[in-house]
Amino acid sequence: MRSTVAAALAALLVGIACVAPAGGPAASPAAPTTAATIRAPTASVPVPPPAPSPAPGAAPVSASAAPDAGVLYVIGADDAIYRYDGASGRLDPVWRASTFDRSSDEGAYVVGRHGGLTLLRWDGTTRDVGCGSGFGSVSATGGCVSYGTDGVSVRLAGESTARLVLPADWGAGGAVWSPDGTRLLILRSIRARPGPGLDPGQTALWLLERDGRLRELYRPAPQGILRAPRWSPDGGSALVLRIGTTSNSFAADGAETATLLVDIGTGRVSDLGVVLNSGWAVWGPGGSLAYVRGGGRMTWENKTLIVRSPDGRERVRNVSGERVALAPDWDPAHGRLGWVSGPAAPGSGNGDGYIDGLGGGARVAVIADDVRSTEVRCGEGRVVEGLRFSKDGDALLLLCRKPGRDPLPLELWLYRMADGTSAPLVRGIASDRLAGGFGFYGMQPNLVAITAWSRAAR
Repeated sequence: MRSTVAAALAALLVGIACVAPAGGPAASPAAPTTAATIRAPTASVPVPPPAPSPAPGAAPVSASAAPDAGVLYVIGADDAIYRYDGASGRLDPVWRASTFDRSSDEGAYVVGRHGGLTLLRWDGTTRDVGCGSGFGSVSATGGCVSYGTDGVSVRLAGESTARLVLPADWGAGGAVWSPDGTRLLILRSIRARPGPGLDPGQTALWLLERDGRLRELYRPAPQGILRAPRWSPDGGSALVLRIGTTSNSFAADGAETATLLVDIGTGRVSDLGVVLNSGWAVWGPGGSLAYVRGGGRMTWENKTLIVRSPDGRERVRNVSGERVALAPDWDPAHGRLGWVSGPAAPGSGNGDGYIDGLGGGARVAVIADDVRSTEVRCGEGRVVEGLRFSKDGDALLLLCRKPGRDPLPLELWLYRMADGTSAPLVRGIASDRLAGGFGFYGMQPNLVAITAWSRAAR
């Protein structure tokens, strides 16, 4: 028998439509509109991509076997997804042209570059999720959402087909499940880019309640587009990136951009300032939020790690003002915070040779609680560029960089917290374009974006 929540969402799908057309007046919280089924669903099964054919010289390679590493899925520089098996050390291409959505005990879900959801099981087999051909995600309860040119469709856990809940002309451009799988954050296009110039148009953040009500939470004024909405673990608030310019150069330095914290219940918005990488804002135990504040595209200057408590108080966690802090992650088992710490090099323009692949200093991982901090390093002279905790807090997945002119300088290492030993897992996972090329200035790919790990928290 369905749960009360599932039944409520089912009712959502069979109501009467009453939504404003794209660009029309938005519903106020006092008079919410309701989403509903608009037409009978049609079967739409994504075509699985062909087996990857790694480009010569661009495919990653296995570095060693490490049975305690578990299973990793990693996106290579050739856009293929590879499965690393720690027990055997094998690294095999299994998928391509996709991004990671979320992981479960069964495996990792991926979204195709042109739509469609697929489960990559930890044992290496795959399964089509069957949520339509649009872009989407899977909820913690096993339901899924798909959005695209046909509108927004939802399939509840235990159902075989997805049902349309918002029509195409409503203007949905994104949809993200709440942690409990009962509500959706949705981006809505209000006004398209008007033409040449710096005005990017306007989008708004909406909430689809479990009973089918639609409520606008935030609309930037007079212009601005929103990107990358993310729920807090308790479902009480959301992070969203606001961009107020069409200039990539302005945005790369943080001009006309801000990361916003939106209270779901009241709609109150708090401006956290410039957070250049959405992966540099992460929720921790008890509702604390760690994020890296600081404009300017150079990763070696003006990057400060802030921890914001649920009551809004903030404190700086950098070890000193002479170092920058990047890429934070929380230990889900012990409440510790980890981040990448590197020497600040203000005014150098090249980070003492970072863009040339030589500089950036001795970047390390710092693991800290309220009492003490510990530095963690990669082996073989590598520098740390990212970290990810295992769900038990006993190990770290490290993103390491080999200084020099190697066109594929990034590697994955396993670090064992108990004895401080480490093991290389995969080498050559990203090209110089991502690792330190012009315009990126050492902003490395986020480990949550390029890996799925069987040992990580779900």
